[in-house]
Amino acid sequence: MKTGWLFIHGGWGGPWQWNPLVKRLKEQQITSFTPDFPGMGVMDGRNINLYDFIEHASRIIEEYKNPLNIAAFSFGGMTATALAGKYTDRINRLVYIDAFVPEPGQAFIDIAGEKITRQIESYSDVMGKNNMIPPFFETDARYRSHPMGTLFTAVDYSEKNLLSLNPVYIECIEKDPLWTFTPILEKTAGRIRENKWIFHTLKSDHMPMYSHREELYSLLTTE
Repeated sequence: MKTGWLFIHGGWGGPWQWNPLVKRLKEQQITSFTPDFPGMGVMDGRNINLYDFIEHASRIIEEYKNPLNIAAFSFGGMTATALAGKYTDRINRLVYIDAFVPEPGQAFIDIAGEKITRQIESYSDVMGKNNMIPPFFETDARYRSHPMGTLFTAVDYSEKNLLSLNPVYIECIEKDPLWTFTPILEKTAGRIRENKWIFHTLKSDHMPMYSHREELYSLLTTE
């Protein structure tokens, strides 16, 4: 039986981000799970934090009979890292695609830094009591509001457990240099490279699932 995949979408995104890869895997009769995470796009995100994302993905891992491969994109790296620490024996392969990878005890705001954190907090006049951040950084109409609480949730995990999975990191090196998160992702990739993970680069923008599907598919499915 071919190992299935659990795909974790990025911030402000959704399952649509994985459509090209899912189509490609379906051609090979490989099962894919592309959950839509809690609170994404709804008007009220006051009670949503990263633990809700983790619990949502955990149900899939626990209900699937065999170990799963996990691919995490962008902000999805936060959720994937927590899952790696929790389900080491249930994960076959772990791949980060241009994703944020927290150190133990870090929240997204710790990776983003003080300047961006202040900017996020300044959106309170737009979010009101709903705590939903509109997709200010994106132009594609498919992007949706994102629960603010997920950005402030620390990810506690065992680095030993994570490294035991031999995680793979894929950096996209042709992102828009003016995009807010480009320098932060570059810093994350630099740290990962220094830690001697399995590391690949793609001459791609931040969405290789669409712009470099075949190259990305090859990296995901080649051991």
